[in-house]
Amino acid sequence: MTQGLRAQESTLADLLCSGMEMAMPPYQRSYSWESNEAQALLSDLQDVSEGDEKHFIGAIVLVKEADRYLIVDGQQRLTTLTILLSVLRDMEPDEARREEIHALIADVDGSAAPLWRISLNHIDGPYLREAIQTPGASLRSDVEPNDSESQRRMKRNLQNFINTVRDMSPEAQRALAETIRNRILLVKVVVEDWDGGYNVFRVLNTRGKSPNTHDIIKTDLLENANLTPEEADKFSREWSEHESRLGGSGFDDLLNQISTLYARKARKGASEFRKAVINKTSGGARQFLSKELPAYVDAYVTISTGKGTFGNMTDQVNECLNHLRLIDHQLWRAPALKFLVNHNGSPENAYVFFKSLERFAFGAMMAITDQRSRQRRYQKIADNADNVRALFAENGPLSLSREERREISNRLRSRFGAFSQRRAIALRMNAEIESGQALGPGDGATVEHVLPKNLPEESPWKNAWPNSAVHRDLVDTIGNFALLSSAINQKADNLSFNEKRDLYFAQGDPEFALTRDIKDKVAWTPEVTRKRTEHLSTIMENAWQLDRAMPVI
Repeated sequence: MTQGLRAQESTLADLLCSGMEMAMPPYQRSYSWESNEAQALLSDLQDVSEGDEKHFIGAIVLVKEADRYLIVDGQQRLTTLTILLSVLRDMEPDEARREEIHALIADVDGSAAPLWRISLNHIDGPYLREAIQTPGASLRSDVEPNDSESQRRMKRNLQNFINTVRDMSPEAQRALAETIRNRILLVKVVVEDWDGGYNVFRVLNTRGKSPNTHDIIKTDLLENANLTPEEADKFSREWSEHESRLGGSGFDDLLNQISTLYARKARKGASEFRKAVINKTSGGARQFLSKELPAYVDAYVTISTGKGTFGNMTDQVNECLNHLRLIDHQLWRAPALKFLVNHNGSPENAYVFFKSLERFAFGAMMAITDQRSRQRRYQKIADNADNVRALFAENGPLSLSREERREISNRLRSRFGAFSQRRAIALRMNAEIESGQALGPGDGATVEHVLPKNLPEESPWKNAWPNSAVHRDLVDTIGNFALLSSAINQKADNLSFNEKRDLYFAQGDPEFALTRDIKDKVAWTPEVTRKRTEHLSTIMENAWQLDRAMPVI
């Protein structure tokens, strides 16, 4: 375990230095600190900034990849400090000091996309980026969280930090920023592979603490499975390999998903897991440990990364998986897991299933807004995930009613006020436009409002958009969206339309197909936006075959 391990004492500035890029592994759950934990950290830092001592925040455990590091341990502390730094940056009136603080959040090269110090998972990373990390974003508060509880936690902690920092004098704010930079101490631990990193994490985080859910379930299964000592040792080692492969929180999530699939409702705890899963498995714990669990682990990796193997349909199925990974809820994952574990290996069936599931999931995001109704619909898909005849029937669980299809069409033409839905639909649309490509959640595309969301009184936009009600109705429609890199998006902001268009096309055709048709527009008016919304809506209606209950594939 110690081979290839390097540890050194560092300041936060040493860790968040130029060129440093850290990301969460794809299986890890996202931000979990509540307001009391974030506020306690801020209070400690305020106390330190008033004296001469330093503040130790423990170890940050990283795994080295080719061009970045994966964060094995330290996500909560680094995310919270990033939120606080973003607030201090955006409240700092001096430009040089603002840039100095922002250098702890990102490298910004005018010719390239920013290199962000930390990136969260594909659900919450874009929210952190656009609502907090981007210069000026933390105080604008114009990016709302979706139904992800981790995003709501970030939002609450952001607002609490804003309230606290606003009550501080400018001198105290600067002292706090300097404390964070140079007087936070940590131990930076770098290992060469994920197995080593997770072993270090467990040593640091489990000594003297209660075991995780997966540890309790493992003990319960091995003790109640009537295994020989040799079998118990074998299954214990395999369990550790699964744990190392997914990470602790990812493994917990998978076991909860499995329990829900078997019990048809969420159940937690070792005894509940045994009742829900093992008692319904024909071969008991032995079959579950030897056959079912490894298959579920493989399936979890596939849906978490959007990379699976499906014979001659591999590219098509993976494209569907990456479309699904854009969606702001994760209810699709349970039926996807069950299908992958139970389907007969037919690449064609896999493609039909995931193509239909992608259509259903985007439709549910827009048209089935009641959470319980949405959960029931996904449960029906999961119940039939091992029966392709029922799944693919014209009136099967993946079908959409006439009313639902009509509502999806209406939603395509209305506002996308929620940030995560806005991003999901814009990235999904890019794949359907001529010469466009399918985009995954980690592809770096950001949604730009051509017509800005906020128009100062002196804005040149006021000439074409004098009516505030029309502005409100159209600014969040798909006809007003462009896809840009973060660097160009930051520059565009509140520029005039001509300035924006020149910026979009300064390097020739832009990277993302959704933006390309803007080139021939001489002005950006309500009529242009309405026509573009109608055009893009029709493209998606055709792609999803909204004239049919089930798509023909």
